[in-house]
Amino acid sequence: MMFLATMINYMDRNTLSTTQQFILSEFVPSSSVDASAPDAKAQLESMRTRVYGNVLVAFGISFAFFQIVAGYLVDRFSLRKVYLMAIIIWSAAGVLTGFIPAGAIEMLILCRIMLGIGEAFNWPCAVGCVRRVIPRESRGLANGIFHSGGSIGAVATPLLVLLLVNTTTGEGWRTLFIVVGAVGFLWAVGWMFITRGERAIVIDSTPQPDPGFETQGPTPSFFSVLWLPKFWICLTTGVCVNLCWHFYGQWFPRYLSQEIEASGRGQQWIIAGFFIAADLGSMTCGWLTRRFARAGKSVERSRQWVMTLVAISVLSATATAVSLPMEMLWAKYLAFFFVGASAIGGFTIFFSLAQDIVPRHTAQILGVCGFASWMVISGAADVAGSYAKKGVYGELFLAVSAFPMLAALVGWCWPSPVQRESPATPKAVV
Repeated sequence: MMFLATMINYMDRNTLSTTQQFILSEFVPSSSVDASAPDAKAQLESMRTRVYGNVLVAFGISFAFFQIVAGYLVDRFSLRKVYLMAIIIWSAAGVLTGFIPAGAIEMLILCRIMLGIGEAFNWPCAVGCVRRVIPRESRGLANGIFHSGGSIGAVATPLLVLLLVNTTTGEGWRTLFIVVGAVGFLWAVGWMFITRGERAIVIDSTPQPDPGFETQGPTPSFFSVLWLPKFWICLTTGVCVNLCWHFYGQWFPRYLSQEIEASGRGQQWIIAGFFIAADLGSMTCGWLTRRFARAGKSVERSRQWVMTLVAISVLSATATAVSLPMEMLWAKYLAFFFVGASAIGGFTIFFSLAQDIVPRHTAQILGVCGFASWMVISGAADVAGSYAKKGVYGELFLAVSAFPMLAALVGWCWPSPVQRESPATPKAVV
Protein backbone atom coordinates (compact mmCIF):
# COMPACT_ATOMS: atom_id res chain seq x y z
CA MET A 1 0.00 0.00 0.00
CA MET A 2 2.90 2.39 0.70
CA PHE A 3 4.35 1.48 -2.70
CA LEU A 4 1.00 2.31 -4.33
CA ALA A 5 0.61 5.56 -2.38
CA THR A 6 4.07 6.69 -3.48
CA MET A 7 3.25 5.70 -7.06
CA ILE A 8 0.04 7.76 -7.00
CA ASN A 9 1.93 10.62 -5.33
CA TYR A 10 4.39 10.82 -8.23
CA MET A 11 1.66 10.42 -10.82
CA ASP A 12 -0.20 13.43 -9.40
CA ARG A 13 3.04 15.41 -9.28
CA ASN A 14 4.33 14.41 -12.71
CA THR A 15 1.13 15.20 -14.56
CA LEU A 16 2.49 18.76 -14.60
CA SER A 17 6.03 18.05 -15.81
CA THR A 18 4.93 15.57 -18.50
CA THR A 19 2.34 17.97 -19.94
CA GLN A 20 4.13 21.26 -19.18
CA GLN A 21 4.46 22.25 -22.85
CA PHE A 22 0.68 21.94 -23.35
CA ILE A 23 -0.26 23.68 -20.10
CA LEU A 24 2.18 26.55 -20.65
CA SER A 25 0.96 27.14 -24.20
CA GLU A 26 -2.58 27.48 -22.80
CA PHE A 27 -1.75 29.56 -19.73
CA VAL A 28 0.92 31.70 -21.45
CA PRO A 29 -0.39 31.98 -25.04
CA SER A 30 1.55 33.33 -28.00
CA SER A 31 -0.42 36.57 -27.72
CA SER A 32 1.51 37.32 -24.52
CA VAL A 33 4.36 38.77 -26.61
CA ASP A 34 4.62 41.01 -29.62
CA ALA A 35 4.70 38.63 -32.57
CA SER A 36 6.52 41.19 -34.74
CA ALA A 37 9.52 41.35 -32.41
CA PRO A 38 12.61 39.61 -33.83
CA ASP A 39 13.09 37.61 -30.63
CA ALA A 40 9.40 36.91 -30.05
CA LYS A 41 9.90 33.14 -29.82
CA ALA A 42 12.73 33.50 -27.30
CA GLN A 43 10.67 35.94 -25.21
CA LEU A 44 7.71 33.59 -25.19
CA GLU A 45 9.82 30.59 -24.14
CA SER A 46 11.47 32.67 -21.42
CA MET A 47 8.06 33.74 -20.05
CA ARG A 48 6.80 30.17 -20.07
CA THR A 49 9.93 28.86 -18.36
CA ARG A 50 9.61 31.54 -15.68
CA VAL A 51 5.94 30.67 -15.05
CA TYR A 52 6.88 26.98 -14.89
CA GLY A 53 9.57 27.82 -12.34
CA ASN A 54 7.09 29.82 -10.24
CA VAL A 55 4.63 26.92 -10.19
CA LEU A 56 7.40 24.54 -9.10
CA VAL A 57 8.46 26.95 -6.35
CA ALA A 58 4.87 27.20 -5.04
CA PHE A 59 4.61 23.41 -4.83
CA GLY A 60 8.07 23.07 -3.32
CA ILE A 61 7.58 25.59 -0.51
CA SER A 62 4.22 24.16 0.57
CA PHE A 63 5.67 20.65 0.34
CA ALA A 64 8.64 21.76 2.45
CA PHE A 65 6.72 23.43 5.29
CA PHE A 66 4.10 20.72 5.62
CA GLN A 67 6.68 17.97 5.94
CA ILE A 68 7.42 19.44 9.37
CA VAL A 69 3.71 19.41 10.17
CA ALA A 70 3.43 15.86 8.85
CA GLY A 71 6.31 14.60 10.96
CA TYR A 72 4.85 16.15 14.09
CA LEU A 73 1.39 14.64 13.51
CA VAL A 74 2.64 11.17 12.52
CA ASP A 75 4.76 10.84 15.67
CA ARG A 76 1.85 11.85 17.93
CA PHE A 77 -1.38 10.65 16.35
CA SER A 78 -2.72 7.74 14.33
CA LEU A 79 -0.44 7.16 11.35
CA ARG A 80 -3.23 5.35 9.53
CA LYS A 81 -5.67 8.27 9.79
CA VAL A 82 -3.08 10.91 8.97
CA TYR A 83 -2.02 8.99 5.84
CA LEU A 84 -5.66 8.61 4.78
CA MET A 85 -6.43 12.32 5.08
CA ALA A 86 -3.23 13.26 3.24
CA ILE A 87 -3.97 11.27 0.11
CA ILE A 88 -7.54 12.59 0.02
CA ILE A 89 -6.20 16.16 0.07
CA TRP A 90 -3.62 15.68 -2.65
CA SER A 91 -5.99 13.66 -4.84
CA ALA A 92 -8.59 16.42 -4.62
CA ALA A 93 -5.95 18.94 -5.66
CA GLY A 94 -5.14 16.85 -8.73
CA VAL A 95 -8.79 16.57 -9.78
CA LEU A 96 -9.41 20.31 -9.28
CA THR A 97 -6.45 21.17 -11.53
CA GLY A 98 -8.33 19.66 -14.43
CA PHE A 99 -11.07 22.29 -14.05
CA ILE A 100 -8.90 25.44 -13.90
CA PRO A 101 -9.84 28.00 -16.62
CA ALA A 102 -7.21 28.74 -19.26
CA GLY A 103 -4.86 31.54 -18.25
CA ALA A 104 -5.71 31.38 -14.54
CA ILE A 105 -2.10 31.00 -13.41
CA GLU A 106 -2.96 31.98 -9.81
CA MET A 107 -5.49 29.13 -9.57
CA LEU A 108 -2.93 26.71 -10.99
CA ILE A 109 -0.47 27.81 -8.33
CA LEU A 110 -3.10 27.41 -5.60
CA CYS A 111 -3.82 23.85 -6.71
CA ARG A 112 -0.11 23.03 -6.67
CA ILE A 113 0.14 24.45 -3.15
CA MET A 114 -2.75 22.22 -2.07
CA LEU A 115 -1.04 19.28 -3.78
CA GLY A 116 2.18 20.05 -1.92
CA ILE A 117 0.37 20.16 1.43
CA GLY A 118 -1.12 16.70 0.93
CA GLU A 119 1.89 15.05 -0.70
CA ALA A 120 4.20 16.25 2.08
CA PHE A 121 2.75 13.55 4.35
CA ASN A 122 3.64 10.56 2.18
CA TRP A 123 7.27 10.15 3.22
CA PRO A 124 6.96 10.81 6.97
CA CYS A 125 4.06 8.33 6.98
CA ALA A 126 5.78 5.65 4.88
CA VAL A 127 9.21 5.94 6.50
CA GLY A 128 7.61 5.94 9.95
CA CYS A 129 5.61 2.83 9.08
CA VAL A 130 8.70 0.98 7.78
CA ARG A 131 10.49 1.86 11.02
CA ARG A 132 7.71 0.23 13.04
CA VAL A 133 7.32 -3.04 11.15
CA ILE A 134 10.59 -3.89 9.31
CA PRO A 135 13.80 -5.32 10.89
CA ARG A 136 16.83 -2.99 10.81
CA GLU A 137 18.95 -4.84 8.24
CA SER A 138 16.05 -5.01 5.78
CA ARG A 139 14.89 -1.40 6.04
CA GLY A 140 17.08 -0.27 3.15
CA LEU A 141 15.39 -2.80 0.88
CA ALA A 142 11.94 -1.94 2.25
CA ASN A 143 12.64 1.75 1.71
CA GLY A 144 13.80 0.99 -1.82
CA ILE A 145 10.65 -0.99 -2.56
CA PHE A 146 8.14 1.57 -1.33
CA HIS A 147 10.10 4.48 -2.81
CA SER A 148 10.33 2.70 -6.16
CA GLY A 149 6.60 3.31 -6.39
CA GLY A 150 7.53 6.88 -7.28
CA SER A 151 9.43 5.66 -10.31
CA ILE A 152 6.58 3.40 -11.38
CA GLY A 153 4.19 6.33 -11.03
CA ALA A 154 6.53 8.50 -13.05
CA VAL A 155 6.61 5.79 -15.73
CA ALA A 156 2.83 5.37 -15.73
CA THR A 157 2.22 9.11 -16.16
CA PRO A 158 3.81 9.55 -19.61
CA LEU A 159 2.12 6.34 -20.73
CA LEU A 160 -1.21 7.80 -19.63
CA VAL A 161 -0.30 10.97 -21.52
CA LEU A 162 0.07 8.89 -24.67
CA LEU A 163 -3.31 7.29 -23.98
CA LEU A 164 -5.34 10.35 -22.93
CA VAL A 165 -3.61 13.39 -24.43
CA ASN A 166 -3.18 14.46 -28.04
CA THR A 167 0.60 14.98 -28.07
CA THR A 168 0.31 17.38 -31.00
CA THR A 169 -2.43 19.73 -29.77
CA GLY A 170 -2.35 18.99 -26.03
CA GLU A 171 -6.07 18.28 -25.95
CA GLY A 172 -6.92 15.96 -23.04
CA TRP A 173 -4.38 17.15 -20.47
CA ARG A 174 -7.23 18.11 -18.14
CA THR A 175 -8.65 14.60 -18.34
CA LEU A 176 -5.25 13.29 -17.32
CA PHE A 177 -5.28 15.34 -14.09
CA ILE A 178 -8.83 14.22 -13.26
CA VAL A 179 -8.17 10.52 -13.88
CA VAL A 180 -4.91 10.41 -11.93
CA GLY A 181 -6.44 12.34 -9.03
CA ALA A 182 -9.39 9.95 -8.88
CA VAL A 183 -7.07 6.95 -8.44
CA GLY A 184 -6.04 8.32 -5.04
CA PHE A 185 -9.59 8.03 -3.74
CA LEU A 186 -9.57 4.31 -4.63
CA TRP A 187 -6.37 3.90 -2.59
CA ALA A 188 -8.06 5.61 0.37
CA VAL A 189 -10.87 3.03 0.33
CA GLY A 190 -8.37 0.17 0.17
CA TRP A 191 -6.30 1.61 3.03
CA MET A 192 -9.34 1.77 5.31
CA PHE A 193 -10.16 -1.90 4.71
CA ILE A 194 -6.61 -3.29 4.86
CA THR A 195 -5.30 -1.49 7.96
CA ARG A 196 -7.65 -2.90 10.58
CA GLY A 197 -7.39 -5.13 13.64
CA GLU A 198 -3.94 -6.20 14.85
CA ARG A 199 -2.28 -4.59 11.85
CA ALA A 200 -3.75 -1.23 12.86
CA ILE A 201 -2.35 -1.59 16.39
CA VAL A 202 1.17 -2.26 15.08
CA ILE A 203 1.10 0.61 12.57
CA ASP A 204 -0.17 3.10 15.15
CA SER A 205 2.16 1.94 17.94
CA THR A 206 5.08 4.01 19.23
CA PRO A 207 8.36 2.89 17.52
CA GLN A 208 10.63 0.90 19.83
CA PRO A 209 14.46 0.72 19.82
CA ASP A 210 16.01 -2.11 17.81
CA PRO A 211 17.20 -5.17 19.77
CA GLY A 212 20.69 -4.47 21.09
CA PHE A 213 20.30 -0.70 20.74
CA GLU A 214 18.10 -0.02 23.75
CA THR A 215 18.82 3.22 25.60
CA GLN A 216 18.64 3.87 29.30
CA GLY A 217 16.44 6.62 30.66
CA PRO A 218 13.56 8.53 29.02
CA THR A 219 13.32 9.19 25.30
CA PRO A 220 15.11 12.46 24.45
CA SER A 221 12.98 15.38 23.31
CA PHE A 222 12.89 16.22 19.63
CA PHE A 223 14.81 19.45 20.14
CA SER A 224 17.67 17.55 21.77
CA VAL A 225 17.88 15.49 18.57
CA LEU A 226 18.96 18.64 16.72
CA TRP A 227 22.25 18.55 18.65
CA LEU A 228 23.16 15.03 17.54
CA PRO A 229 25.84 14.61 14.82
CA LYS A 230 23.72 11.81 13.32
CA PHE A 231 20.90 14.26 12.67
CA TRP A 232 23.11 16.65 10.71
CA ILE A 233 24.62 13.82 8.68
CA CYS A 234 21.10 12.65 7.85
CA LEU A 235 20.01 16.21 7.01
CA THR A 236 22.97 16.77 4.67
CA THR A 237 22.35 13.43 2.95
CA GLY A 238 18.66 14.23 2.54
CA VAL A 239 19.25 17.67 1.04
CA CYS A 240 21.86 16.36 -1.40
CA VAL A 241 19.94 13.35 -2.73
CA ASN A 242 16.65 15.26 -2.89
CA LEU A 243 18.14 18.18 -4.79
CA CYS A 244 19.79 16.00 -7.40
CA TRP A 245 16.84 13.66 -7.97
CA HIS A 246 14.04 16.22 -7.96
CA PHE A 247 15.92 18.71 -10.12
CA TYR A 248 16.09 16.03 -12.80
CA GLY A 249 12.44 15.14 -12.28
CA GLN A 250 11.38 18.77 -12.70
CA TRP A 251 13.67 19.92 -15.49
CA PHE A 252 14.52 16.85 -17.59
CA PRO A 253 11.18 17.08 -19.47
CA ARG A 254 11.84 20.79 -20.13
CA TYR A 255 15.33 19.88 -21.34
CA LEU A 256 13.84 17.39 -23.80
CA SER A 257 11.43 19.96 -25.24
CA GLN A 258 13.87 22.90 -25.41
CA GLU A 259 17.35 21.42 -25.81
CA ILE A 260 16.69 18.14 -27.60
CA GLU A 261 13.48 19.36 -29.27
CA ALA A 262 12.04 15.87 -29.05
CA SER A 263 8.56 15.29 -30.40
CA GLY A 264 5.59 15.17 -28.04
CA ARG A 265 5.30 11.37 -28.21
CA GLY A 266 9.06 10.95 -28.16
CA GLN A 267 9.33 12.94 -24.94
CA GLN A 268 6.84 10.69 -23.16
CA TRP A 269 8.73 7.52 -24.13
CA ILE A 270 12.06 9.00 -23.04
CA ILE A 271 10.62 10.12 -19.69
CA ALA A 272 9.14 6.65 -19.20
CA GLY A 273 12.54 5.07 -19.88
CA PHE A 274 14.23 7.43 -17.41
CA PHE A 275 11.89 6.43 -14.60
CA ILE A 276 11.96 2.71 -15.43
CA ALA A 277 15.73 2.92 -14.94
CA ALA A 278 15.16 4.81 -11.69
CA ASP A 279 12.81 2.12 -10.40
CA LEU A 280 15.41 -0.57 -11.01
CA GLY A 281 18.06 1.60 -9.35
CA SER A 282 15.96 2.18 -6.24
CA MET A 283 15.43 -1.50 -5.54
CA THR A 284 19.00 -2.42 -6.54
CA CYS A 285 20.52 0.00 -4.03
CA GLY A 286 18.23 -1.31 -1.28
CA TRP A 287 19.16 -4.88 -2.19
CA LEU A 288 22.88 -4.04 -2.24
CA THR A 289 22.71 -2.56 1.25
CA ARG A 290 21.18 -5.75 2.65
CA ARG A 291 23.55 -7.91 0.57
CA PHE A 292 26.61 -6.17 2.03
CA ALA A 293 25.19 -6.49 5.55
CA ARG A 294 24.53 -10.21 5.16
CA ALA A 295 28.03 -10.67 3.71
CA GLY A 296 29.52 -9.56 7.01
CA LYS A 297 29.78 -5.77 6.77
CA SER A 298 28.05 -3.68 9.39
CA VAL A 299 24.79 -2.03 8.39
CA GLU A 300 26.50 1.38 8.73
CA ARG A 301 29.43 0.39 6.50
CA SER A 302 27.07 -1.15 3.93
CA ARG A 303 25.17 2.13 3.64
CA GLN A 304 28.38 4.13 3.29
CA TRP A 305 29.65 1.99 0.43
CA VAL A 306 26.32 2.07 -1.41
CA MET A 307 26.07 5.87 -1.07
CA THR A 308 29.61 6.20 -2.39
CA LEU A 309 28.78 4.05 -5.42
CA VAL A 310 25.65 6.15 -6.00
CA ALA A 311 27.65 9.40 -5.91
CA ILE A 312 30.34 8.21 -8.32
CA SER A 313 27.73 6.84 -10.73
CA VAL A 314 25.62 10.04 -10.77
CA LEU A 315 28.56 12.34 -11.39
CA SER A 316 30.23 10.21 -14.07
CA ALA A 317 26.96 9.45 -15.89
CA THR A 318 25.90 13.11 -15.92
CA ALA A 319 29.29 14.21 -17.27
CA THR A 320 28.95 11.60 -20.01
CA ALA A 321 25.37 12.54 -20.88
CA VAL A 322 25.96 16.28 -21.25
CA SER A 323 29.23 15.91 -23.17
CA LEU A 324 28.01 13.47 -25.83
CA PRO A 325 27.12 15.15 -29.16
CA MET A 326 23.61 15.18 -30.57
CA GLU A 327 24.77 12.73 -33.24
CA MET A 328 24.96 10.12 -30.46
CA LEU A 329 21.52 10.83 -29.06
CA TRP A 330 20.82 7.21 -28.17
CA ALA A 331 23.98 7.06 -26.04
CA LYS A 332 23.07 10.38 -24.43
CA TYR A 333 19.67 8.97 -23.42
CA LEU A 334 21.26 5.81 -22.00
CA ALA A 335 23.62 7.93 -19.90
CA PHE A 336 20.67 9.94 -18.56
CA PHE A 337 18.85 6.70 -17.74
CA PHE A 338 21.88 5.61 -15.72
CA VAL A 339 21.77 8.96 -13.91
CA GLY A 340 18.15 8.29 -12.94
CA ALA A 341 18.96 4.77 -11.72
CA SER A 342 21.81 6.06 -9.57
CA ALA A 343 20.32 9.31 -8.25
CA ILE A 344 17.25 7.71 -6.73
CA GLY A 345 19.34 5.10 -4.91
CA GLY A 346 20.46 7.66 -2.35
CA PHE A 347 16.96 7.72 -0.88
CA THR A 348 17.28 4.17 0.46
CA ILE A 349 20.25 5.39 2.52
CA PHE A 350 18.67 8.69 3.57
CA PHE A 351 15.49 7.03 4.85
CA SER A 352 17.47 4.40 6.73
CA LEU A 353 19.56 7.07 8.47
CA ALA A 354 16.41 8.91 9.58
CA GLN A 355 15.03 5.65 10.99
CA ASP A 356 18.16 5.04 13.06
CA ILE A 357 18.51 8.30 15.03
CA VAL A 358 15.70 8.31 17.65
CA PRO A 359 12.86 5.85 16.88
CA ARG A 360 10.22 7.95 18.66
CA HIS A 361 10.93 10.94 16.41
CA THR A 362 11.51 9.19 13.07
CA ALA A 363 8.70 10.93 11.17
CA GLN A 364 9.53 14.34 12.60
CA ILE A 365 13.23 13.95 11.77
CA LEU A 366 12.29 13.07 8.21
CA GLY A 367 9.89 16.01 8.10
CA VAL A 368 12.59 18.49 9.10
CA CYS A 369 15.04 16.98 6.59
CA GLY A 370 12.33 17.12 3.92
CA PHE A 371 11.60 20.75 4.77
CA ALA A 372 15.25 21.73 4.38
CA SER A 373 15.54 19.71 1.18
CA TRP A 374 12.53 21.27 -0.48
CA MET A 375 13.50 24.79 0.48
CA VAL A 376 16.77 24.17 -1.37
CA ILE A 377 14.93 22.51 -4.27
CA SER A 378 12.55 25.47 -4.51
CA GLY A 379 15.48 27.88 -4.57
CA ALA A 380 17.08 25.82 -7.33
CA ALA A 381 13.80 25.84 -9.28
CA ASP A 382 13.64 29.62 -8.97
CA VAL A 383 17.20 29.98 -10.28
CA ALA A 384 16.58 27.50 -13.08
CA GLY A 385 13.38 29.32 -14.03
CA SER A 386 15.44 32.47 -14.57
CA TYR A 387 18.44 30.98 -16.37
CA ALA A 388 17.43 27.70 -17.97
CA LYS A 389 17.54 27.81 -21.75
CA LYS A 390 19.00 25.91 -24.65
CA GLY A 391 22.69 25.37 -24.07
CA VAL A 392 22.53 25.91 -20.30
CA TYR A 393 20.79 22.74 -19.09
CA GLY A 394 23.97 20.67 -19.22
CA GLU A 395 25.71 23.06 -16.83
CA LEU A 396 22.76 22.94 -14.43
CA PHE A 397 22.67 19.13 -14.48
CA LEU A 398 26.42 18.96 -13.82
CA ALA A 399 26.07 21.31 -10.87
CA VAL A 400 23.39 19.26 -9.11
CA SER A 401 25.12 15.95 -9.90
CA ALA A 402 27.97 16.90 -7.55
CA PHE A 403 25.74 16.96 -4.47
CA PRO A 404 25.47 13.16 -3.96
CA MET A 405 29.27 13.15 -3.63
CA LEU A 406 28.95 15.55 -0.69
CA ALA A 407 26.37 13.21 0.86
CA ALA A 408 28.74 10.25 0.44
CA LEU A 409 31.65 12.09 2.07
CA VAL A 410 29.55 13.24 5.02
CA GLY A 411 28.11 9.74 5.38
CA TRP A 412 31.52 8.34 6.30
CA CYS A 413 31.35 10.47 9.46
CA TRP A 414 28.40 8.45 10.81
CA PRO A 415 29.47 7.24 14.29
CA SER A 416 29.94 3.55 14.95
CA PRO A 417 27.06 2.07 16.98
CA VAL A 418 27.31 1.26 20.65
CA GLN A 419 25.38 -1.97 21.12
CA ARG A 420 24.12 -3.33 24.42
CA GLU A 421 24.78 -6.98 25.14
CA SER A 422 22.20 -9.41 26.45
CA PRO A 423 21.49 -9.44 30.23
CA ALA A 424 23.53 -12.64 30.59
CA THR A 425 26.71 -10.85 29.55
CA PRO A 426 28.76 -9.57 32.53
CA LYS A 427 29.49 -6.20 30.98
CA ALA A 428 26.50 -4.03 30.12
CA VAL A 429 28.04 -2.17 27.24
CA VAL A 430 30.51 -3.20 24.55
